[in-house]
Amino acid sequence: MKPRIIERASPAHRVWQMVGWAILIVGILVLAKGQPNYRLLLMSNAAALSVAILGLNLVVGFSGQISLGHSAFFGFGGYTAAVLIVDHDWPFLATLPVAAVFGGVLGFILGLPALRIRGLYLALVTLALAIVFPSIAKIDQLNDLTGGANGKPVPVGWHRPSWFPLKVTQQGWQFLVLAALAGLLFYLASNMVRSRAGRALVSLRDNEIGATVSGVYPAGWKTGAFAISAAYASMAGAMLTLAIPIVAPDTGGFVLAIQLITGLVLGGIGIISGSVVGALAIVWLPELTRSWGKFLPLFSENKTALLANAAYGILLIAMMFVMPGGIMWFVRFARSKFVRFVPRLPKVSSLDEDIEVGPISAATVQQTQGGSA
Repeated sequence: MKPRIIERASPAHRVWQMVGWAILIVGILVLAKGQPNYRLLLMSNAAALSVAILGLNLVVGFSGQISLGHSAFFGFGGYTAAVLIVDHDWPFLATLPVAAVFGGVLGFILGLPALRIRGLYLALVTLALAIVFPSIAKIDQLNDLTGGANGKPVPVGWHRPSWFPLKVTQQGWQFLVLAALAGLLFYLASNMVRSRAGRALVSLRDNEIGATVSGVYPAGWKTGAFAISAAYASMAGAMLTLAIPIVAPDTGGFVLAIQLITGLVLGGIGIISGSVVGALAIVWLPELTRSWGKFLPLFSENKTALLANAAYGILLIAMMFVMPGGIMWFVRFARSKFVRFVPRLPKVSSLDEDIEVGPISAATVQQTQGGSA
């Protein structure tokens, strides 16, 4: 059976997109209404982490640079929101653009080494940022801002407004807010990737010399990619304070850095929607392995955590063998057997359709002969 071919931006493609968005929105509303608070907390965590993975995807998947330190930007955004909310009585939503701006500036500065180094050397530099961040947050001179090793509580206190029609719990309201914010940021990132900026980043990733010859300025685009990526990660850290009302040094530590990379690879590098799938995977896979572990007879209850870690690692290895390009890569590969989306090519008319050739007068023939002579 041949797959159905659908041109992008065609009416059929628009219908396909609208159906997908409708299913997603209805699913989010059903989850917010019918799930227990603990699961809603996990979903809120996944919504914030998906934005951080999206930021990492922009710099790794689309510009081809390696960064292992995005957890530091995530923690920096969390502390920015905490300081503004606790110490200056800012509303939650007002802290998000500030965290994005501060994180973007920091990412621009730290992206300057990307102009000189690349590959594993750049990965080592960014990894050092994730390792150093918890130690900086614990400095005694910054205790008033960061709360030291114990962290800084962030009582946001944003309850469901009375005009909101859906009756949900506080955790359900938090999940809806974070899902809406994440959806907006994903929409902006998707538009950017399809724009001239996205094409410039992809060209640098695929062939830097060819892109430079074509007029793409590598220094500007690389540092810009780091800045936007860090802004997304910083905003994700600020978003999480709505669901988890405390920011600690480990919020931006090494463990989170590995989780973000894991989520990026699991979801699919260079695929926007893969960031959502990757966030759900790193949040729910450990939880599911812990739940399944208690049913195995070889492990007692106090060994369930050990089994969960082992099963989590084995599952990741197995998934990489089956889905080398990530979960969304596999989904697209399976979908291509039935439906394929192809670019819409411009219609090129023939010469006869564009130019109407009329009768040639004798004067025109004489002028032509005279000119050739």
